[in-house]
Amino acid sequence: MSKKTYGAVSRSKPQSSNYLLTPVAVSVVLFSQALYSSVAQADNADTRVYKTNAIVISAPALDEPNRTNINLSETAAIDSATDGAAALKQIPGFSAVGNGGVNGDPTFRGMFGSRLVILTDGAQMLGACPNRMDNPTSYINPTAYDEVEIIKGPQTVLWGPGNSAATVRFERKDEDFSEKSSRFEASAMVGSNNRFDRSIEGAVGNSKGYVRLEANKGESDDYEDGNGDNVESSWEKWNTSVAFGLTPDEDTLLELELGRGDGFAEYAGRMMDGTQFLRETVALRFEKDNISENWSKIEAQLNYGYADHIMDNTTFRDGSMVSQVDRRTTSGRIASTWDWDVKSLVTGVDLRQETHRNKGIEDYSLKQAGIFSELTFFLENDDRIVSGLRLDRYSVTDESTINRSSGDTRTGTLISGFTRLEKDFSTMPATSYVGLGYTERFPDYWEMKPGLSTIDSGTAFNDVDHEKTLQLDVGLNYKRDDLSWWVSGYAGIVKDYIIFGYTSTKMMMGTKITGRASNRDAHIAGTETGARYQVTENVSTNASIAYAWGRDLDNNAPLPQISPFEAKLGLTHEKEAWTSNVVLRMVAAQNRVSENMGNAVGYDFGESAGFTTMDINTEFRLSEQIKLRAGVDNVTDKAYAEHLNKAGNTGLGYAAGEAFNQAGRIIWAGVNVKF
Repeated sequence: MSKKTYGAVSRSKPQSSNYLLTPVAVSVVLFSQALYSSVAQADNADTRVYKTNAIVISAPALDEPNRTNINLSETAAIDSATDGAAALKQIPGFSAVGNGGVNGDPTFRGMFGSRLVILTDGAQMLGACPNRMDNPTSYINPTAYDEVEIIKGPQTVLWGPGNSAATVRFERKDEDFSEKSSRFEASAMVGSNNRFDRSIEGAVGNSKGYVRLEANKGESDDYEDGNGDNVESSWEKWNTSVAFGLTPDEDTLLELELGRGDGFAEYAGRMMDGTQFLRETVALRFEKDNISENWSKIEAQLNYGYADHIMDNTTFRDGSMVSQVDRRTTSGRIASTWDWDVKSLVTGVDLRQETHRNKGIEDYSLKQAGIFSELTFFLENDDRIVSGLRLDRYSVTDESTINRSSGDTRTGTLISGFTRLEKDFSTMPATSYVGLGYTERFPDYWEMKPGLSTIDSGTAFNDVDHEKTLQLDVGLNYKRDDLSWWVSGYAGIVKDYIIFGYTSTKMMMGTKITGRASNRDAHIAGTETGARYQVTENVSTNASIAYAWGRDLDNNAPLPQISPFEAKLGLTHEKEAWTSNVVLRMVAAQNRVSENMGNAVGYDFGESAGFTTMDINTEFRLSEQIKLRAGVDNVTDKAYAEHLNKAGNTGLGYAAGEAFNQAGRIIWAGVNVKF
C-alpha cells in the first residue's frame, strides 16, 4: 500500500400543469390501444437470439431488438474497468465526464445525469456529493455482476421515471443449487501504477436456500499520461456483501442482501478530492412464478441505501477545506406479469424517498410514487407491438434555512409513455423496430439543489422547469451465417432541456467554477451501428461507430457536453484455449461546442482534438476452472484527453481551460479461478 493510500484510509472522520407535449404522449398511448383492439388473434412468436462479440460491440438479441446485453464475466476488456462508467464506455454511444482515474460520470448519446436511469439489481444507489464525485456508477464494481442491459431511449416504463436517454441495469443471475451444493470464484489483477485488484465470491446452498458472500478491493497510485507527466488520480475502493436466500420451491425466491463499501479518489479535475465514499445497502427481494394459468409472475423489492461522502483538499493537498454530506434513500417496487395467448402485460407501482444532509443538517427531501403498465401484443408473422404508460407524483422540499427557497415545496404529476413496433422479416434473418416515446423528467437534486441559482438570477429550486422529451427510436438487426450487423438511430425534441452556464473565480487553491441552471428548447439526433464478420473459423473482425448531435434552439448553438464521433475496429483470434483481441479506437475532433455551457458537473471550455488508441488483450483457459488474462491499454502510449474530461485544477498546475490527459500505456494481467 502506498503512503497516499495509507494516509487516506487512516484519516479521521470530521464531524402540475398541462404542457405542450403532454397531449402528444397521451395520443401515443391511445393510438396503441386502438391498434390493439383491431388486431386479429395470432399464434405466439418463435424467438431467435443472436449475439455478437461484446468486447467491442454488442448486438441486441433479436427477440428484444432495442436492448443491448453484455455478459460481463466473459468480456476481457471489463477486467481493467475501475467502475461502472468505465465498463459502460466499452459500449457504443457511452462516454463519461472524467475527473481523474476513477468515478467518471457516464453519458449516453450526449445525455447526462438522471436522463440515464442506472440500477443495480433493480434499485438506484444515488450519491451524496453536490458535485457528483460519487455518481451512481462510482459505487458499481462491474466484475461483481453477471450482465448489464441497456434499453435505449424512452422505450420502457418499468424501471422508474425520466429515462429519456436510456435505462441501464446491472444484474446478477439467480443462484441455482438444484445440481450442486456450492460454488466459489476468486480473481486477482495487477497492473501499471501499482494497480492491484482482488475479489472473492462464494455461495453454498441446496434446493431450499443459499448463502452468498462477496468481497472485493482495488487500488492504484497516480498514473502518468503519454507525455510522462504525473496526473493526480490515485484511488482505492472496497466492497462487501452477504445474501441469504430461501427457495422453498422452484417457483419461489425470497432474498435478503446486505452490502457495505468505502474508498477514496484523487481528482485532477476538481478543487477537492473524495476521501470517503461510505456506502451501506439493504435489499429485500421476493419473486413468485407460475401463480396461475395467466398470472405468470409477481416480484417485489424493498431497498435502503446510505451514502456518506467526505471531500477535502487537506489529505492530498495543502488546503483547509473539508465538507461532509450524506444521502439516505428508501425505495420499493412491486410488479406483476400476466400472459395470455397473444399478449403479455406487466403492471406495478414503485416508491422512492430521499433525504440529503450537509454537515449533518437536512437540506433536501424528496418523495416520488409511480404507477406503470407495459403491454406486449404478438401479431401475425412474429411481429409485436409494445406500449407503456407511466404516471409519477413528486413532492420535493428545500429543507435548508439560509436560501431564498428555504422551506418551499414543489409538487408535480408527470406522464411518460411509448409505443413500439417490432418486426421479424420472413425474407431474411433480421428484426427491425420503430418506437415513439415521450417522457417527463423532474429536475434532480443536482439541478435544483438548495442555493443553486438560475442563469437569470432566479432560484433553481423554484424556477427550473421539468424536461419533456419526445423521441423517435428506430433500429435494424441482421445475422446470417458469418455476418451480423445492427444499426440504431434516434431523433428527438426536448422542451425545457435543463442546461448550465458557468463562470470562473480565481482563488488561492485554484479556480472556482460556479454553475447556474436554466431551461432551453433543443433538438437531438444520432446513431450507433456495429458489425461482426467471421473471416475464418478462428478469426473474426468487428466494428462500431457512434455519433450524437444536439442543438440549443433558443441560442441557435450546439448543445454542450456532447461526445464526438467515435469508431472502433476490432480483430479477434480464437483457437482452442486462446482468445486474443486487438481494438483500435478512433475519436474525431469535437468542434461543436458551446463555451462555458454544460451540465451539472461539466462544461465546454473549448474544442478538442481527435485521437487514436490501440488496446490488446488475451485470455488463456488453463482448465475449466482457471483462466489467465492479460492486456495492454493504449499500446502506443498516446498522450490525449477525452472531450468530456473536466479541466485540470489550476491549483495542481494546469492552465485555465486545459483538460487533464488520460493514462498512457497501461499493462495488466490477472487470474480467475472458479469451481
